Formats: sequence, structure tokens, C-alpha cells
Amino acid sequence: MILRHPIILLAILLSCVYPMAQDCEVKPLRCNSAYNDFAPVAYNSGLVFCSDRPIRFGVTYVDAQGNNPSKIHFTSNTNNSKSVLLDSGLASKNNEGPACFSADGKLIVYTGTIHFGKKSIENKLGLFICTNDGNGWSEPAPFEFNSADSSYSIAHPCLSKDGQYLYFSSDMENGIGGKDIYRSRRVPEGWSKPENLGPTINSDYDEVFPFIQHDGKLYFSSDRNDGAEDIDIYVAYSNGESWIDAKKLESPINSDADDFSIYLDEKGESGYFASNRNGKDDDLFQFNYKYPVFEACPPSEKPTFCYLFEETSIVQNDTLPLIFEWEFGDGSKQKDKLSVEHCFPGFGHYEIALNVYDSVTRVQFARVSEIDLDIEKSDFPFIQARDSIQTHQELVVSGLESDIKNFIIDQYFWDFGDGTRAQGEESKHSYDTPGIYTIQVGVFSKPINGEIQKRCATRTIAVGTPLELVGVTEEIPLQTEHRSIMHNDMIFVESNEKEILKHSPDSTVYYVEFKKSEIPIPLNDPYFENIKYEITERKSEKDTLYHYSVGETNKLEVLIRVYQDLVESGYKESLVKESITNDFQKQTVKQWWYIPDSLESAINKHLNKFSDIRFDYNDSRIKKESFENLEYVVYVMQKEPSLNLKIKAHTDSLGSQEHNLQLSIDRAEAVVYYLSSRGLDAGRLIPEGYGEAMPITENATDDGRAMNRRVEFEILFDTQKKPRKTGKKK
Repeated sequence: MILRHPIILLAILLSCVYPMAQDCEVKPLRCNSAYNDFAPVAYNSGLVFCSDRPIRFGVTYVDAQGNNPSKIHFTSNTNNSKSVLLDSGLASKNNEGPACFSADGKLIVYTGTIHFGKKSIENKLGLFICTNDGNGWSEPAPFEFNSADSSYSIAHPCLSKDGQYLYFSSDMENGIGGKDIYRSRRVPEGWSKPENLGPTINSDYDEVFPFIQHDGKLYFSSDRNDGAEDIDIYVAYSNGESWIDAKKLESPINSDADDFSIYLDEKGESGYFASNRNGKDDDLFQFNYKYPVFEACPPSEKPTFCYLFEETSIVQNDTLPLIFEWEFGDGSKQKDKLSVEHCFPGFGHYEIALNVYDSVTRVQFARVSEIDLDIEKSDFPFIQARDSIQTHQELVVSGLESDIKNFIIDQYFWDFGDGTRAQGEESKHSYDTPGIYTIQVGVFSKPINGEIQKRCATRTIAVGTPLELVGVTEEIPLQTEHRSIMHNDMIFVESNEKEILKHSPDSTVYYVEFKKSEIPIPLNDPYFENIKYEITERKSEKDTLYHYSVGETNKLEVLIRVYQDLVESGYKESLVKESITNDFQKQTVKQWWYIPDSLESAINKHLNKFSDIRFDYNDSRIKKESFENLEYVVYVMQKEPSLNLKIKAHTDSLGSQEHNLQLSIDRAEAVVYYLSSRGLDAGRLIPEGYGEAMPITENATDDGRAMNRRVEFEILFDTQKKPRKTGKKK
């Protein structure tokens, strides 16, 4: 069966969304002081930050520049001006902070002073790690890559959500600029050697305060702003192998002052940062995006319910007594055509097949072109809109046709691609400037298990004058589009700048299936005695049954006579089926002709005329005069690859029973070794030794003992008797 398909290229692009000023609200926190407050990070339902505010009355320590040392503070309420030290055990007369925490809050990595000396000596910073088992923080353990000779500093740590990567800023040697962003990976022995994130992130200037978002975005601060002295916040994306160019966040996050040390929640819609925009000291600010951020939105796709089904591998011939009927799996059928259109009632699973009937007997002859069709709800919303409009013309967009699986839409957010945004199920907009615009719709779900989910999609439209819009296709109404799906016997062929599906004639095989069984049926079972064709046994993974068929061909009409023969012979379950040739071959267990017991005995009797295999006395080595007989056995087995062979070796009664049994086994395996060396699969050969247990005459005379020293062959027509693998003769 061929199903024609207008191919839709679905390219999901990484798109960076940078909210504009009117979409973001920024306000200072009440926990700010008259000193420097910076590096905020959420922790334990509150906020941890750094501050150089004094912490001891009457005692003040200052660094080489005359500044108070920074400490790690905590506030449980950002609307409250009060804060406390996170832990007095982490506080010293040196600098502590900024800090970061593992996802479970049981590990802290913070910046601290490595050496504290006189004011004239520059103090270097390093990272320190503590754990918390519920009884407070452990003693700090220095990061293994802290400077050992005061030649560089490491500061501003940030852990990835899974705790596998530690990001930080450092001025260690061989960097790109003054301070660069590095990362180390967690390894069994600790942390890997720091890796510089490269020129996409780092510049000739200073890059500090990294923050890695759970979705892979890296935020950091830099003074690279075209030679300006202020610090700004940047964001970069990772494609898994490298970083995409860093972009500066827009106002009001960045300003003409220093803006740095950003922290975002998991959704990326709110967070905190530090800035000195309100004066000479650094303060903490909270931001919230009024319009949610939606990223990596795929192109909008409408659900397809109408399809064109066309069977081209069957040639409709009026001389053949055949009637065709499509069955669509939704209770409807359509007769007498090999090419039909059908619209399904909605989402669901449908089993489609082309049934073929004998027009004389009205009995079903074949069931072919079977395919399972799943029409599923999308993972993304659908944008219903025109593909093109003129400038100043009103565009109506709607999300009402969206039907997202396991998702009940609660809110719609529209972005028209020209800086205009709106909310609601439907919206209207007009464009003043010609061009190509990408419309985005984002949706929020109603709470599911207390969690609100979001999805998004995009659609591109053309805006221009009537002349500019010549050739731009208008939207096809939702319920009239016909789409095809690719059946697995189709191949792609390019033709005249469009893609079509073309049938591959050699990929389809037809056959008459006459039996299905939960267990395999032996080859010589009397059930097969009226089959005069070669029988194929297949094991299907789909239903785990054994399928028995005959007459494989790529022409359906050839099987009419075969089908009639089987039905007349009593195989009433017979039905012509279709399969992909490769699938059919992979499922095939064996093929054979039915051989009745009488013929089986005759063949074994004939083969045993060549069983005179001779050995040296008390030895398992085959004598050369036996090779001619063994060559005939090889010839027979090569002609019938579906058959197995049992080699039964016997001895006379001279010697102990144990010795004779082992000798017979060795001789049987010697025959297996010879036959397999001539190209036979050893898995088809079953060696058995009986010792002296089965004499055919008395062992009282030399002639009698010679007759008892023998090898017998038995052809196994039932290959369900599993042969055992044997090794080479030792």
C-alpha cells in the first residue's frame, strides 16, 4: 500500500528569549543594608547572600583595601530587613562568600580567603566545601585546585542541579582574560582538572559570578561592555557540545550601573541579582517577568484526521474474480476501489486493512495492506491563523483548536514577533511593517498534582503588499486537509522540488497463511500431510504465535490457485496475507516439505547404507576408507539444510562399560568433527554414544563384535528436537 504524504519539515530551533522592559518588574529587597549586599541564592525557603556589613560591635577587621570582610548571611523573609549569619562556624576574620548549595541543601561550596596577612599583602581566594548531616556544617575542606602558592584566586562557585559540575571564576594562568569562567566535573576521587569554557563565554575582560540554570543556560557577569566600566549580566546556551554566543540581558535587569550575580528560579521567570544602581553600594534586587518565558518552541502542527489510502502493488484486473473492500477500524468500510479517501472521527488507534473477496463464492480471500494508525494529541498547542496578511490588515489568531495530551489549558500568552504581546484564547493584531514574523503561543496548564506545566509553539506568517504576497499559500481549513502516512514498504523519491512516496515493488511479499499456533508444530505432524507446497514457519514478535504459510510471491494473483487448493484440502483458516520481505525473512524459523513417516523411514534406511564408518582398534580416529561414505552424508545434509542428523556410535563388549561408553562418545564426536570440517553447521549434528549397551548380535565371535562396532545415522525431520552444540574433537 502506498500513502502519499506532503512532507512537513519540523525543525525545532533553539531560540533565545530576552524579555523587554515592560515585561519585567524589578524592585529592591528590604534586607539591604548601608553596606555591600550581593550574590543572592535561594536556600531553605529563604535567601542566602553576601554582605560586608559589620557583625561584631567594637571589633572591625578590614582587608588590604580597607574593606570589611564579606560574610554569608541568611534571611527567611526578603521583605524583612533582618538577617543573620548562615552559620557562625563558617565565619572567621577573613572573607566568606559567595556560596552555592547542592539541590538537597546538604552540601555548601563557598568562597573564602586562603591566606590572611598584613594589609600590604594581596589576599587570594579559594573554594571550600562543607557537608551537613543535620547536626551542623562540617569542617571546611579546601577545593583541590585552590592556589598553593598564592598565584591566583578561585571564587564565585555554582553547582549544576545534578551536582556533577562545579562552575567558578578564576584568574589562574593560561586564561583568556583577567578572570575567566571554568568548570570541574565530579569524579570518584573528587573533582576533575578545571576546564576553561572558552572564548564564547570568556573575553579579554573579567567574567565572574557564573550561574548554571537547570535547562543548560549559563548566566554570568562581565565588564566587557564595549569598553564601558560597568558590569552587565549575560546568558549563553549550550548545544551539548559547545556554547552558543553569549547575549547581554536587556533592561531593566541590566542598567548603566554594575549589575551582577544573578540567580533564577527553575522556571526562569523570577529571581534575584545585585546592582549598585541606587548609589555607590551594592544592593539586592528581585525581578519577576510579567510575561512568562517560553523557549525551544517547535513549529505549530494541526492534527490530521483525513487520509488518502492507495494500494499500487495490486493490479486491478477485471478478469480476476476479486472484490476489494477497505476496512478503517472505526466501523466504516469502502468497497471496489484501490484508492480511497477517509476521514477518521477523532483521536485514537485505528487498524486499517484492504480485504479481498472471491466474487464467486463471496468468501474472503486476502487481508493485505494492513497498517496501524495512531492519531494522537500533540505535545504542543496549535496556532490557527492565516499564512499571510497585508500591512495594517487585522490578523486573528486562535488557540482553540489546541488539544494537548495530558494537559488542560488554563492560560494563553501570545507574542506576535514585533514586540507586541497579548493574552487569551483568541487575539487580534495588525503589522505596520512588511516582513516575515514568527508568532508564538505559550500556554499554562491547570494544576496537575499541584504543578503548573507550560507548552509553546510558533507559526511564521508573511506580511506585505498584495504584490509581495503573490504565491504565499493561505491556510488550508483544518478538517479538509488530506495527509498520508508512510507505510513501511515505501521509499522517498525526490521529484520536481517536492517529495512523494513511491512504492517499492520488491519490498512486499504475499503468502497464504493457513495456521497459527501457540506452540511449534513438528515437521512430520500429520496436520501437514495434505500440503503439497513448501511450508514456512515464522515466529511473530507482535503476537508471539507461530505462523505457517506457503506460496511466497510478490504477485497477489498468483496465490488464487494456491489459496483454493488449501481450502479444498480442508485448511479452512487459509487467508492471503502481506508482509515486508525483510520482516518476513527475519521472522522465518524454517522452511520444509512435509515428509510422511513412511518416506522418513525409507530415507533413513537409505542413508544408513553409508554408515560403515571404521576406526582403529580401541581408538576414535576415523580410517581413510570411511571418508567416501561421510562425503555422501555431507552431500545429503547440504541438499536439505532444514534437517538435523543424529550420529549414534556403538562398541563391542571388550573392556569395561565405562571405557566403552566414553569410546563411543569420542567416536560420535569424531564424526561430528569431520562433517563440520566439510562445511556443515555443527549445531545440526547430534552425537550420541551408547557403548556396548545396544548390540545387534552376540559379542562371542570376532564377526559379531565387528558388527556391534558401528555408527548409525538418523535424519531428524522434526527440528524442534534441539541439537546440542559440540566442540571439536580433542
